[in-house]
This record gives sequence, C-alpha cells and structure tokens, in this order.
Amino acid sequence: MIDIDVLKNIEKEEGISKDYLMEVINAAFRTAYKKTFDESNSVVKVNLSKGEVRLYAEKTVVEHVNNPLLEISLKESLKFESDAKIGDQILIEIPLKLLSASAITSAKQVFQQKIMEKKRDITYSIFSGKVGETITGRVTRMKGKGNIGVNIEPYNIEGFIPPEEQISNERLFRDRLIKAYIKETVMTDGGPLIVLSRACPEFLAKLLEMEVPEITQKIVEIKSIAREPGVRAKISVASKDINVDPVGACIGQRGVRINNVSKEINYERIDVIRYNANPEIYIENAMSPAKVERVEMLPDGKGANVYPKIEEYATALGANGVNVSLASKLTGYFIHLVEPKEGD
Repeated sequence: MIDIDVLKNIEKEEGISKDYLMEVINAAFRTAYKKTFDESNSVVKVNLSKGEVRLYAEKTVVEHVNNPLLEISLKESLKFESDAKIGDQILIEIPLKLLSASAITSAKQVFQQKIMEKKRDITYSIFSGKVGETITGRVTRMKGKGNIGVNIEPYNIEGFIPPEEQISNERLFRDRLIKAYIKETVMTDGGPLIVLSRACPEFLAKLLEMEVPEITQKIVEIKSIAREPGVRAKISVASKDINVDPVGACIGQRGVRINNVSKEINYERIDVIRYNANPEIYIENAMSPAKVERVEMLPDGKGANVYPKIEEYATALGANGVNVSLASKLTGYFIHLVEPKEGD
C-alpha cells in the first residue's frame, strides 16, 4: 500500500505532479524487482486513488521453459489467459511480500532520490526565472567561507549571500527577516545555488521602487546608481512629468521614503541627485551635498575639473574620498577635485 497522505503532501508542498509521482513509484518497484530477481521483465501498475501498487512479471509463452523468470509454459499460461498461445507475452502478478528487504530499501532510495532530483529541477526553474527580483527571507546560518544562508519565503528554499554581496559592517543575526536581490541561480551537482545580494546597485533600485509608486508608474526614472555598500550611495533620477519632482518623490514627505530604504540597508546614507543631460550641471548635482563654484569639462570629454569653495572641499571629497568617487561613478566622468588655496 502507498501512503496517499504522504504523496498528497509531496504534490502540494513540492509542486510535483501526480504523473511524475507515478513514474517514480514505477521506477522504485522496478528497481526492487530487479534487486530481488535479477531480471528486468517487471511491469508496475499504480492506482493512486486507492493507494495500490501491483507488480507483475512479463513472461513469454513457450513450449519448453528454460528460464522460469522470463518464460511460462502454454499449459501454465492458460491459467492466467484463456486464449494464450505460443509467443504471447502475459503478465503474472508477483506478491509484494516476495520482494527482499534489501530490495525494498533500494526502492525507497530510488523514490527519495528521484523526488529530490525533481525538487532541484523545480527550484532551478522557479528561481532562474526570478533573477533580478527581490525576495524576503530569514537568516538561517553562516555557511562556509563567510556565506550567509537565507530561507526564502514562502518557498522554504535556502539561498545564500556570498561575502562580496554583503553590506560591510552589517551583522545579520539568525532569524532576522531581510530582503535581498536574486543575482544568479546556478545548477550544480549538489542542486541549485541561489545567489543573493544586498550590496549591488540593482538591490537599491528595487528597494526604491517598492517605496516610490512614481517609479512603478514610470513617471520617475532611475538613471544611475553608485554605491559604497554600507557607507553611502548616490542615485540620479529624472521625471517624465514636469509636475512631478523626481528628487522629492524619492525622498518622500519628511524623508520617510528614503529613510525606509536606508533602514533596510543598514542605514546606508543615500543622496538622491537630479539627473541632467548637460554633463556640467549633472556633475555639479552629483557632488551634493557639497556646493561647487564651477565645473570645467576636459577636452577629452571623459572627465572634468571640479572647483569647490574652500569651506566645501572636505564635504566635496567625503570621508576617504567617497563622495567624489561615487559622483564619478554615478555620472560616468572622471572627476578631478581641484583643492582651493587660501586667498582664492
């Protein structure tokens, strides 16, 4: 007998079809038959609704039996098929109790292995189609070489955040509920690996999209993002509606929208910059919160000299040069910050 409740749970929770379950049961009992009788002439019939499995040996009707496992005499075959004749193939039911204990163990192993393989295929199929999406999950454990395991809800599947995709100085304690970006899904011999990120610019874009309906509505567009994960980020935005301020939409009333995003990424500081097609104005905006006197584009078209006021130089530079570095990444221009001199 088959435990129908177990199969129903597998079908419901793992998303495995009835047809595949029948194939697996068939393969498992064929394995058990092979293990017991050392032949491959078995036929398995499964009735899932009744929870029944019937096992048969397919035998050839012959005049003289040389191998009783594969052959049956005409006289004997007539007990099972009234119209049997020489050369026919007939099915003889084999009581399941004749299967050896080791054969039953092998059958269970085949069943478990094939269900596991199918689960892996389903997981890979689901998550390879979700690359680029954001998930919610609970931190489960530290995995080898600094990887952080995350149980992805509601799938109850574990992904992991490698060290290079983690936010610096962020401590993710077990059972903490977090969001992460699905960066990649890779099939390996051990099953699918779901690579998550909290450090990539795309994750920040997704978080902002969740908080700012104008982005979802295609009114506000994210033009570029530069991040120093856990430290600072700059986002340039533009509006397709002259009546909508893109910076204000992203910041939200009293900063509530951008603060929600910042809180999710370990309170990373986020500068929202107004995009401008004019590179001089764009670079000037990107240097925020510093105010600069002028921007001088270089002849090669790849960089610019930026001249801040003397009292603004430290802000323009940022701690460890992070402000000017992010402004350069954001705009795509190499920015040379010209240090003002006393008396200028």
